[in-house]
Amino acid sequence: EPKETRYYGPYTDVASMTPEAYCESMAHKPGARYRCDATPDYLAECGTVARIVEETEQPLYIVMVREQGELAFSLHQEQRLKGIETIADFEEAWRACDARRAGKRVPVTCGDARRLLYDQRASVGHQLSEALQIIPRERIMIIEMGTLRADIAAVWEALCGFLEIEHRTDVDFTAQNLRKTIRFPILLQASAMAFRLKRRLGIRGGLGVAGALKSVAAPVARERESLSPELRAELQTFFAEDSRLLEQAMLSGPHLRVVDGKVTGQEAALV
Repeated sequence: EPKETRYYGPYTDVASMTPEAYCESMAHKPGARYRCDATPDYLAECGTVARIVEETEQPLYIVMVREQGELAFSLHQEQRLKGIETIADFEEAWRACDARRAGKRVPVTCGDARRLLYDQRASVGHQLSEALQIIPRERIMIIEMGTLRADIAAVWEALCGFLEIEHRTDVDFTAQNLRKTIRFPILLQASAMAFRLKRRLGIRGGLGVAGALKSVAAPVARERESLSPELRAELQTFFAEDSRLLEQAMLSGPHLRVVDGKVTGQEAALV
C-alpha cells in the first residue's frame, strides 16, 4: 500500500526517519519489485529530488498534475484541514505569500513557512523543469488528474505498463480522500500544535484523538467550494508561463491526459 513517509523531506517540521525505519515502513511481499512512496511534496524542492536520485536505484516517478489555480486552492484547504493555515479565505492567503516568504504572517501552528507558499507549491511546470535536469524524461509518468474521472481503468492499465507490473483487474478504485468542510478551525489548529509538541518531545504514535477531532471539526463536504471567476482568471494569468512549461514537459515523454473527453497518451494501451 503506498505510504506518505515524508522520508526525503522537504519540510523541516516533520520528524526525520532513519533509513532502517524507512525500509520497515514499506510492505515486504515476496516477488515485489518496487517500494512505493506516495509523499506528494517531494517535487516541490529540487534538493529533495536530487537526494532521491542519489539514494535510490533507478527509480520511476509518477507525477499527478492539475490546473495550477485549482491546485493552489486545494493546497490551502489541505493546510487548513491540518490546522497549519489560520487564514480562512484563500484569496487572502494567496496575497499573503510574499509576506510569508519574508517570514511574516506565519502562524505558530506552522513549523515551516514554505508550506504556505501556494504560488511556489503550485508551480508544477517549473518544478518538473528543474527535476528533468537530473531525471531522464522516460522515467517520469505525468498524469493529468482529470484522467481519473474520465477513465480510471485506462489510467491503471497504462500505469501497469509504465511500471512493467502485472495488470490486475480486481483493484478497488473507490475514492478515499473526500473533500471536507472545515467547521471548527480552532480544533484543527489545536491538533496541529499538539502534533508539533509531540514531535519536539520525540513522541510517536497516539491514541487516535487527532483523528476523532478532525472528523468532528471537518466533516465530509456536501457542496464543493470553488474559486471566484475573477480570482480564477487572475491565477491563470499568474501561472501562464508555468502552464507552458508543464505542457512542454508533459508532451516530451510518458503522459496521460484528457483530449475531447478521452484519455490519451504515449502508452501503447491508449494508442
